[in-house]
Amino acid sequence: MAAPSDLTAAAHERAAPIVAALMDVERRAAARMAPLFDSFVGHLRAAGLPISRASLHIWQLHPQLAARSLVWDLERGGETTELGHEYSIQSQDTYLASPIRVIREGAEPIRRRIERPDCPLDFPILKDLKARGFTDYSIRPLLFSGSTPNAISIATDRPGGFSEPDLAVLDATLPAFAAVAELRQLRRTARDLLNTYVGPNTGERIFSGAVKRGDGEIIHAVLWYCDLRGFTALAEKQPLAEVLALLDAYFDAIAQPVVARGGEILKFMGDAMLVIFPCEQREPAICGACDLALEAAEEAVERVCALNDTHRPKDGTTIECGVAVHVGEVMYGNIGAADRLDFTVIGHAVNLVARLAKLCADLDKAILISGAVAGMSRRELAALGRHHLKGIDAPQEAFTIAGSRP
Repeated sequence: MAAPSDLTAAAHERAAPIVAALMDVERRAAARMAPLFDSFVGHLRAAGLPISRASLHIWQLHPQLAARSLVWDLERGGETTELGHEYSIQSQDTYLASPIRVIREGAEPIRRRIERPDCPLDFPILKDLKARGFTDYSIRPLLFSGSTPNAISIATDRPGGFSEPDLAVLDATLPAFAAVAELRQLRRTARDLLNTYVGPNTGERIFSGAVKRGDGEIIHAVLWYCDLRGFTALAEKQPLAEVLALLDAYFDAIAQPVVARGGEILKFMGDAMLVIFPCEQREPAICGACDLALEAAEEAVERVCALNDTHRPKDGTTIECGVAVHVGEVMYGNIGAADRLDFTVIGHAVNLVARLAKLCADLDKAILISGAVAGMSRRELAALGRHHLKGIDAPQEAFTIAGSRP
C-alpha cells in the first residue's frame, strides 16, 4: 500500500483535471445544480472512480422546502433527477433513519462495504443497495460556508468496491465542488426568495439589475385588488393565532386563481392583495387579460365563501371579500427610501382600483369592475351606475358580472 503522502500526491494529480473543469464550469456560470452534478460525476468516472450511483443533499433557505436531493443513477439512465423535501421530512422515519441525518448532525464520513458478510446494514438505504447488487457505499459531508453540513454519497457495484485512492480523489475534489455548488445554491436561493417575496416576474427584474431607486417603466396592466370585509373588527375579537390562520387560508384561496391565470402578486397589505395582469395597450379592443382577471375574481370569491365551512370564526362571523378590477397605465418599478425600496406599481389606476374595492361593501357586491374593463371584456356585465370614489375627481362607472354572487 502506498504511503499516505504518496496517496495524497497521486490523488491530487488525478483530481487536478476535475478541479480545473469545475472552475471552467463556474466561469461559464451554468445556472442549474443538476447539470453541475451530472458533470461532476462524469469527471469522477473519467478519472477512474467506478461510480454507479451518486447523490447530493443540500439544505435550503426556502419557504416550503427544507432540502433538495439530486440522485445520479447509472442503471436508471445516468442522468440526475431532483426531488424537493418539505419541512415535514425532518420528522419522518425515512430521514431519521438515514445517513443524511447523521452527516447533518456532524458525523465524519461513513463507509459501508456492502459486499462483505460482516458489513452492518444499519441504514435502510444499504439494504436497498445490497438488493440491487451494490458492493460499496460512502457518504461524506459537503461543507458550504454555513454551519450545517450538506451531504454527498457515492456507491458502486464493482467487486471489491472503491479503492482507497478512489476515495482520496473524491476528497481532493470536494472543496472545489463545494465552492462551485454553493455559488449555484446562493443564486438559486436569491431567486427563490425574490420569487416568494415579490413574485417571479418582479424578482427576475430585480435579479437582472433593476435595483436603483427610480428604475422602472410605464406599463399597461389589469389591476386586481382584493380585501377581506370586516377584518379590523374580526381581528379585535379573535385570538391572534386564529386570525393568522384565517389570513393564511384566505390568501391561499385568492392567490391560487390569480397565479393560475398568469397574474403577478405584487404585495399583501394587511388583509388586502394587489395583483397585476400585464397587457398591451395596443391590443384589440377586447383584452384577454381583463377576462382572465374576472375569472380569477369569480373563483377567488367562491373559494373565500368555501372557507366558511372550514375557517369560520368561533363567533359565527361570515367571511366575505371584495374584489375590484381596473385597467390602465402604471409605473412599474422601484420606489422608496434610498436604502429601503419597494418594487411595485404606482399611479392613478392603482388609486382607483383600491377605492373601487372599498365600494364593494357599500354596494354589497363581491366583484366590482371599472368602466375601462367593461369596455374591453367579453363578459356579460351589469351596470351599477356612477359613483364618487374618495380622492378620485370624476365619478366612476361601476359594473359587476351579470348573475354573479352578490
